[in-house]
Amino acid sequence: MRKYLFLLLMLPMAVAAQTNTFGYFRYKKVVEQLPEYSQVCNDYEELKKQCDAEIARNEEQLTRSYVAYLDGQNEFPEPILRKRQKELQELVDKSILFRKELQAWLTAAHDSLYAPLRAKVDDAVSRVCLHNNLAYIIDLDEAGYKFINPTCGFDITNALLGTLGIIVPEQETPAEGEQTTEGEEQQAQQTQTQIRRSDKGHGRFR
Repeated sequence: MRKYLFLLLMLPMAVAAQTNTFGYFRYKKVVEQLPEYSQVCNDYEELKKQCDAEIARNEEQLTRSYVAYLDGQNEFPEPILRKRQKELQELVDKSILFRKELQAWLTAAHDSLYAPLRAKVDDAVSRVCLHNNLAYIIDLDEAGYKFINPTCGFDITNALLGTLGIIVPEQETPAEGEQTTEGEEQQAQQTQTQIRRSDKGHGRFR
C-alpha cells in the first residue's frame, strides 16, 4: 500500500519534470529567412514610396498656398484676407487628416502583407513544440523574461527553419578535447544581456 501511495505522490512531480523544458527563438531571425520574405518587403516598400510621394505632393501644394498668402496678405482687403486665412487653415487641417489616414492605411497594408508569413511561422512553432514535447516556446523578440537558463531549454531556430524546408549550414564542432564550458557561459551571459536590452526598449519586461 505504501508503495502505491509513494508512486501516486511522485506522479505529479514526474509530470512536472516532463513539461519543464521549453523552447525559445527569435521571430525576426526566422521570418527573415523565409523565401517569400524579400518579395513581401519589396511590395511594402513600393507602397510606402507611393504614400511618401503623395504626402510630399500634398505638402508642396500646401506650401505654395501658404507662400501665396504671405505674398498678398498686406495687399488683400480685410474680407479677402479673412477668406484666405480660412482657406489656408482648412488646407492645413485636411493635410493633417490626410497624412493620418494614409499612415493608418499603410499600417493595415503592412499587417496584411506580413500576415501569411506570421501564420507560416506560427504553424511551424506549434509543430516543433508538439514534436519535441515542450512545455512552451518563448519568442525572445516579444516575451518578457529577465533570464533564460540554456540548460532548461534549447534554441529551436534551426528546427523551425528545417520544418519550413530551409537548409541551415551545420556549425563546426569543437576540436577533440576542447573545453566548451566557457563558451556556454558566455552564450548565457549574452542571452541575458540581450534580453535586458529588450527590456529597456519595450518597457513591459517586451
